[in-house]
Amino acid sequence: MAILCTNALVVNLDRRKPILKEQQILIDQGVIVQVGKRIMAGGFRVEERLDCSGKIVMPGLVNTHSHLTEILQRSLRDNVRMEIWRRYRALTEEIANPSAEEIGAAAELACAEMLKSGVTAVVDHFSTRPGLSVPKMKAILGAFDRTGIRGVLAPSLSDQDFLLMIAAKSSKSRPRERRDKAPWQDQVLQVLDHIKSSSTLSGLVLGPSSPFNCSDSLLREVVDMAQQHDLGIHTHLLETRLQRWGVRRLYHGDLAGRLQRLGLFSPRLSAAHGVWLDEREMDLMASSGATVVHNPASNLKLGSGIAPVVELKERGVNVSLGTDGGDTSDSYCIFEQMRLAAFLSRLTRDNSDQWLTAFDVLRMGTINGAQAIPLWRGKIGKIAKGYRADLLILKPQLRLNPLNDVIHQLVFCGGSHSVETVLVDGKIVVRGGHLTRVREEKIIRKVEPVSKRMRRLYRAIAKNAPHSAELAIGKLYKNAFKEEKRPRFIVH
Repeated sequence: MAILCTNALVVNLDRRKPILKEQQILIDQGVIVQVGKRIMAGGFRVEERLDCSGKIVMPGLVNTHSHLTEILQRSLRDNVRMEIWRRYRALTEEIANPSAEEIGAAAELACAEMLKSGVTAVVDHFSTRPGLSVPKMKAILGAFDRTGIRGVLAPSLSDQDFLLMIAAKSSKSRPRERRDKAPWQDQVLQVLDHIKSSSTLSGLVLGPSSPFNCSDSLLREVVDMAQQHDLGIHTHLLETRLQRWGVRRLYHGDLAGRLQRLGLFSPRLSAAHGVWLDEREMDLMASSGATVVHNPASNLKLGSGIAPVVELKERGVNVSLGTDGGDTSDSYCIFEQMRLAAFLSRLTRDNSDQWLTAFDVLRMGTINGAQAIPLWRGKIGKIAKGYRADLLILKPQLRLNPLNDVIHQLVFCGGSHSVETVLVDGKIVVRGGHLTRVREEKIIRKVEPVSKRMRRLYRAIAKNAPHSAELAIGKLYKNAFKEEKRPRFIVH
């Protein structure tokens, strides 16, 4: 079915002409086949015309780091650092042990929220307790398909515990052994075969939890499989000050050397957070073609710091945006991340010429996000001939009026309130502000029982759990603050 959008104000993010007026966009078989003031649609059977008079058409937003099932624990915690937050999240999930059906419902709810706020593509760094399983991974893929979002699954992999390692290093004791590794390759290959054999927009990348929670042998296995099957690699990297401090102790400060030796630095790599990257690590990210995924809301809520986005941009590193999870950002909205990213850059440089502009962060939320994932490069993130039709049609509401500067206001005034129509791969998944493929009320009802169970379990865990782990983490942080001198506010 061909779709013709008429009289559109197009945000195409081209550096020379970022805004085009009175445009027509012809879409056929999910592909943008023509863009221009006057196009020839005679050879196509146009079955739907979308009058975009007075509306804005822009590329769909790309969320390159999220944890979808964390929506089940949305807003349960505050005023804790990442390591303590993660411990409570994991304990709650392990005891609740959500089924594959419950995980699918949670992911569906998060995807529905994203589509209604303009996110058309997402990376889910999926981890669940007690471990990965094929049915649970397929449940995430099912949520992608039901909602119509363009999704990539990044199954989380680990075989060691960073916190135990640095605690043992501090006390000069041996860390407890982890349980035997699961046959992750077989599980991942089953899911990859499932994706290849089905007509789906979904994809898969390999998702080592972080380089600190993975042994050298596991990271080598990840790099080898990625090369063999032409897959991307997605991980967390240097999110907190404690990680930076621990790296200095465990790897004698040479994390960059370790990752380079293991072959992790490459265009396949997208690394979430990167708050505490040093200059050598930033240089290697730049020279290798890797991506840093900026998660400003999560970094702020957990007190992790401000990522050196301006420095990364100056080096030519591709920087995209992520929302992280429902209990760290409390939202899956990329419009919010763009606004925060722009504002935070003003705290790292006193020269206003070096601040991130609205244009910069809008590219971070669209074309840079597409560039982060090999499967999406050159296919989404732009409104141009030959690209897949992942588009937003916005009808400016109160917060976008008067419309004086489209790009500026999309970022600083919050464009999500104006999302009227969303297309993913040329299919309308949101029309008139309503989801077309799923009913949000039904999803909410499906999620409510498991969410209530988790809330009840978390309250019991928080009330009865011994505080020894929190005290130990607090002690490590005191050491990190004392010894780690590098500031996160860099003023030039």
